[in-house]
Amino acid sequence: MATPGPVGGFGSLSSAPAAQPSGAEDLRLPKPPGFIRSYFNRHPWLLDGLIAGGYAVPSGIVAVVVFIASLFGATPFPFQDGGLRSTPAFGILLLYVAAAVAVALLFRRYVPVITATICAASLLVMGTASQQLDAIPMMFALYALAVYRSARSAWIWTAIASGTGVLATTLHDPTDLAGIIGYGVLFAMTMVIATLVGITFGNRRRYILALLERARQLARERDQQAQLSAAAERARIAREMHDIVAHSLTVIVALSDGAEASIERSPETAREAIRQTASTARRALTDMRLSLGVLTEPPTGSDSVAGSGGDGASTAPAPLLPQPGLADLPELFASYRAAGLPVRVTASGTAPADPLVQLTVYRVVQEALTNALRYAVQPTAVDVVLAYEAGGISIEVKDDGLDPTRGAASLGSGRGLIGLRERVAVYGGTVTAGPAGARGWRVRASLPVAAVAARPEGETS
Repeated sequence: MATPGPVGGFGSLSSAPAAQPSGAEDLRLPKPPGFIRSYFNRHPWLLDGLIAGGYAVPSGIVAVVVFIASLFGATPFPFQDGGLRSTPAFGILLLYVAAAVAVALLFRRYVPVITATICAASLLVMGTASQQLDAIPMMFALYALAVYRSARSAWIWTAIASGTGVLATTLHDPTDLAGIIGYGVLFAMTMVIATLVGITFGNRRRYILALLERARQLARERDQQAQLSAAAERARIAREMHDIVAHSLTVIVALSDGAEASIERSPETAREAIRQTASTARRALTDMRLSLGVLTEPPTGSDSVAGSGGDGASTAPAPLLPQPGLADLPELFASYRAAGLPVRVTASGTAPADPLVQLTVYRVVQEALTNALRYAVQPTAVDVVLAYEAGGISIEVKDDGLDPTRGAASLGSGRGLIGLRERVAVYGGTVTAGPAGARGWRVRASLPVAAVAARPEGETS
């Protein structure tokens, strides 16, 4: 299949790339061309103009000499025969042919097939003697075909040029069989050499262009991967911040309202609610530092001092503790019970050992209980069912509150359920949420995790 020629208009593409693209420095690309080649690669019209001029000047001189000699009835060497070659018309014809070939050589990069056609036709006019065959333009035409089209096109025109050269020699002297064969073989070998050189440079050019395009593609993929990774990290941090801030603040608000309502009739209950509020806030602060700690380097030296208390003592920052897991669920349930949510928990099977799976289970339960605390109206029971089975994990949180639209204090943004679905989808699981019959709301999640740890969880609280 033929490859496309230069694109982007005349003079916009050189015969070989002169520089490597941005982002390709770490690839092992071929060595760039030297100063001279680089200069002509940047100025292809200059090189083509020199080639066309190098042919047009001597050919034009020959045409003028033939024309002047024919005016005086002479035929200069090598045009020793008479007929048309002894008339001024032949000199004019030579001048036109030289001009046509020069223009064709000037545009050989963009129309190599037309250039080859003109050069092959010129063989019949200029080839009045075997040593005068117009071989040089044909060699440049075959080179251009091999570089800017394809090797197949170059070989086809090599055969055409060889046949045309033999025909031109035959027309000049049909009786010289030895000369026809000898010069025909020599001319064919010259055309084959020009074609082989063009194929070599053409293949190298296409190879370099493919490498450079691959380098550009790798650079684009690298930038896109960095953007995707940054977006995924932002989404992960957003989910963690939502779980920490929204859920903890919901519990804190509920505990604060309960403490305010019972501060006069039951001071001890109000004090317990305030203690739970402080505990929840401290846990939220620790989780916040844990999530934000991945964005900065851990402090060292004198920078590790976070601040000073009222007594002048230095306060070090809280250590980055592990993410919450199944062992932290009892504390989570206790905080929601303290906020007035009647939580009942049933767990069966063997809990998973993977900390990431444990974190997913923890966040699912946390989100479902937070929604129940915010939106469930007058619930009498909130059942949490955790089933750790060999084929996976199922989580169900169901409350029996009234329709959440009846008097819900606030409206959510929907990010919680979206974050849950993203978390569970990592393991190929699903999350469903919706009404649980006439009353209540149900959140159900399933994680098809086959491997589970060896820690029993069979209690009912």
